[in-house]
Amino acid sequence: MAERMVLVDIEAWGPGVDAYDDDVLSELAPTLWALGAAGVGVGAGGVAGGANASMMVASPRSEPLGEVVARAVGWFEQGCADLGLPYEGIARVDVQEERYEELQLAREPERYAGVTEVAQMLGVSRQRVMQLRQRDDFPEPVAELAAGPVWKMFNLQRFVEEWPRKPGRPKKLESA
Repeated sequence: MAERMVLVDIEAWGPGVDAYDDDVLSELAPTLWALGAAGVGVGAGGVAGGANASMMVASPRSEPLGEVVARAVGWFEQGCADLGLPYEGIARVDVQEERYEELQLAREPERYAGVTEVAQMLGVSRQRVMQLRQRDDFPEPVAELAAGPVWKMFNLQRFVEEWPRKPGRPKKLESA
């Protein structure tokens, strides 16, 4: 039967990183290994302030993902209880199959552009980019930094492809 590896990240509610004895916390990894987890990483703190663990769980492909998650959470809860780690319930569980993680890691990273890069893409000046920003169809920047606005390249692509650029300078209106 075909097996899959499932990555399970668990974070518990807790009293904060300072409430954990590092020596006791470090015992959580071997405890989870003994229960069946692989590739275990442990820590404490995080947003919820409790113990946390990241582990790989082997599972037949036919096993429902919910059962895999329940097994990993059970191991985590048992490990915390056995070691006396402060634990006030599960705050977060993230799950993904190993093959999904591989696809995610293989993706090209998001690229960003400032005014200079946008000007180069469009073949215009930086000042013209600032004028183009006033258009309704120009994408909103994802951030406004002291150095200027920043856009995701992905968001700019449609504008670059569809912009009805008219070459040359606009004609001057004649004075009456």
